Amino acid sequence: MVREKIPGSAVDGMVEFLEKYYLTPALHASRIDSYSKRGPGAERNFEVSWRTGGPTAAGVPRPEQFSISVRLTIGLDGVAIDFGGVDPVTPPDEEARRRIGDEVELFATTFLARAKRTSLYFVFSLGEEKSMEAPEARGSMNREVRRRIFAGNTVNLFLAMMLLNFVLVLFLGSYAILAIVGVQALLLFYSDRLVLGSGNVRPDKDRPEVAVVRVTSTPEVKEILAKTGEVLLSPIRGELGRAISERTIHAPETKSKIHDILVRNRVPCSLDDIEITVRSPYPMVQAAAEKFHLPVPKISILNTPLDNAAATGISHGRSSISITAGALEDLDDDQLTSVIGHELGHVKGRDPLVLFFATMTIYFGGPYLWAPLVLRLGFFYYFAAFGLMYTVGKFLETRADTQSMVVLGNPSVLASALTNIGFRQLYFERYSRPYRILDWLRFDPHPPIYFRVGRLSRFASKGGQVKHALLVSIRDCVAAFFRALIGMG
Repeated sequence: MVREKIPGSAVDGMVEFLEKYYLTPALHASRIDSYSKRGPGAERNFEVSWRTGGPTAAGVPRPEQFSISVRLTIGLDGVAIDFGGVDPVTPPDEEARRRIGDEVELFATTFLARAKRTSLYFVFSLGEEKSMEAPEARGSMNREVRRRIFAGNTVNLFLAMMLLNFVLVLFLGSYAILAIVGVQALLLFYSDRLVLGSGNVRPDKDRPEVAVVRVTSTPEVKEILAKTGEVLLSPIRGELGRAISERTIHAPETKSKIHDILVRNRVPCSLDDIEITVRSPYPMVQAAAEKFHLPVPKISILNTPLDNAAATGISHGRSSISITAGALEDLDDDQLTSVIGHELGHVKGRDPLVLFFATMTIYFGGPYLWAPLVLRLGFFYYFAAFGLMYTVGKFLETRADTQSMVVLGNPSVLASALTNIGFRQLYFERYSRPYRILDWLRFDPHPPIYFRVGRLSRFASKGGQVKHALLVSIRDCVAAFFRALIGMG
């Protein structure tokens, strides 16, 4: 069910987390009769078993005689769930089983997300000219700002531009229009370089491999690193750079070397706390770009545990893509390729240019084309303008999903990648109608996960053929929003 590898030191913590936040509250609600725990076994596995009345889709407990047997296995290879028989008094209820499975997965992914936020990530470019990024060694404030803007979606850049425009109008008055056009054009023209500069590790044809070293840690250790900064990180970075290379990364003793270096530099950890992931993102981007008939964009790896990717650029030949360390660690090759295909869909559709002209139209249209409307609405005009920008973003995100599906032929794989990336959001959308509606209305360029996953799954069953990607995407977004409003989707 949750196939992500779990560090040995975190297995015990996940069992305790489930007991504290899932099994015990459920006992108080009389949903779970009792539970038992066995382990750890020879391979560090735990088994947790219980019987439950099982919720319906609406969250209403079943009659007292309804009972499902549940057995959960938690180990280094992930979390697996197995259901026993249902009492014959009530027929089997697949919806109840799915809800229980989703609940367990929600708590498991929540625990893993918390563990990642306190983990230390070291990202290496393997090759003759190595570069790396270490925790809290993020460079200048300029780089951190770029990372926050570009780690999400291109619309974030244009909304940041809109805020800058307001500042320019405030200080420059009637001359602001020249400054606004100039700043917007410069940012758009150099957007690919801004994305590329948000990370030190940049795989290419000569150095295609990237190594991600994750060290399960504690908030206290991260706080020490933040306070000591380069005094502590500089020697760690240097020693790790010498210990990890293309030749040594797969050697059995590499993990021991990393452990010794960290402990010697006052970063407490055990061998079980260290996980090494080696990926080759460049061939994946290259193969996907060929299918899109695009030049291979430049690639930057961001040292963040989030599962994400982003792309921008003024033209097909001036584009770049960023991929997070979390995505390299969590997504398999097919899933990562499908996410890369989504980002190349933005490049293929020239979405940065679309957003640029949309921003210019909304911003300049207010004072110069429909001034009476602006005067009547006042501040709410800009609130509506932001909402419209995010709506355009939702259309473009849906089209990028469509482009990845059509070009790479992988709608079900992209759906599984989105499920992995956003399962916690998907859970609440799946079982809460108000949550679904709020996710359509919130200031986020991405449509709700439930809509994207369901849409891709439907296309997978129909063969994934689309003639007009943008028109179909707009139609599907509008239809899904109104279905959510009336409670049909």
